[in-house]
Amino acid sequence: MPDPAAAEPAPGGFEKAPAPAPPRERPQAAGPAWIVVPARAVALLIAVPLRLLYEAVALVVRGLRHGLAGAALWVGRLFAALWHGIVGAVRWLGRLIAAIGRGVWRGVTEVARWVGLLLALIGRGLYAVLRGLGLLLVLLVVRPAQWIYATLLAPVGRALWWLLERVVVWPVLMAVRALVWLANALIVAPAVLLWRYVLLPTLAGLAWLLRQTGAALLWAWRATGRALAWLGRVLILIPAQALWRYVLLPPLIGLGWLLRQTGAALLWAWRATGRALAWLGRVLIFIPARALWRYALRPVWLGVAWSWRLAGRGLRLLWRYLVVAPARWTGRHVLRPAGTAVGAVWRVGVRTPARWVHRAALSPIRQTGRDVRLTIRRVLRGG
Repeated sequence: MPDPAAAEPAPGGFEKAPAPAPPRERPQAAGPAWIVVPARAVALLIAVPLRLLYEAVALVVRGLRHGLAGAALWVGRLFAALWHGIVGAVRWLGRLIAAIGRGVWRGVTEVARWVGLLLALIGRGLYAVLRGLGLLLVLLVVRPAQWIYATLLAPVGRALWWLLERVVVWPVLMAVRALVWLANALIVAPAVLLWRYVLLPTLAGLAWLLRQTGAALLWAWRATGRALAWLGRVLILIPAQALWRYVLLPPLIGLGWLLRQTGAALLWAWRATGRALAWLGRVLIFIPARALWRYALRPVWLGVAWSWRLAGRGLRLLWRYLVVAPARWTGRHVLRPAGTAVGAVWRVGVRTPARWVHRAALSPIRQTGRDVRLTIRRVLRGG
């Protein structure tokens, strides 16, 4: 049976192969080899790896706890500083906008007051200038023009008219009168004599002849018309009138009365039905629909549209200034450095310890397991 001290692992992580001993030197209290060696192998394969795994996990947890706690504290402080900075900036911006608004209002009121005073002065100056120009125009133009007209133009005009009347108008008038007398003597008087003693008797005789001929033709036309009218009345009108009065008119009157009564009944029914339907439509559909639209749907629609428009604008502004800009700033100045810090913490607290655990613990454990299996094989083969 091998020595129990020889089965313990060497300081380098390897176990020495058990050396066989003489049977008479085996201690009686250690037990048989088929129990001791498997027990030691099981302890080495279960207890040692679990202990090493526990130490590795504890080391990783301590590194993560310290690293993540520091990162979380740093991120919380950064967010608190960011929040205080945003609140202070918003408060400062509001005060700045209020101060700018007050300054602009005061400036606008002062400028408006000075502009009003300047416009009043300009108006008074323009009024004085225009009044002076009016007086100057009256003194320099209107009065001299009146004097020139009364003193020069009116007498000169009267003299020119008298001269024109004596030199031009009177001779022209005399010439016109002479031409009128000559035309009367040479044209009008012969034409009157020709009409009175030549043309008028001839035209009168021709008119009498035409009048007698027209009277004869008119008498013949009237006689022919009377004969044709008598024949038409006897042969056409009286039979047609009798046919209409005694044959066609009574059935047509009855049919017309029947159609008139039927049309009146249908018209009354149509009007009554239309009025009833119109009243029902107005009472049951139009008035409730109009009241529903006017007092319920339209205010709700206007309120919803206004609220939607206002909410959209407010949400767009809030999203732009409370989410996008802070998120961009946070991503640029907080999350990127925090990600870098978390990556560094992960590299220092997790990846490097994991590599060290794998290199310093897991690889020796695997090697120890292989050595233990080799030792067990040798022991079992040797026993």
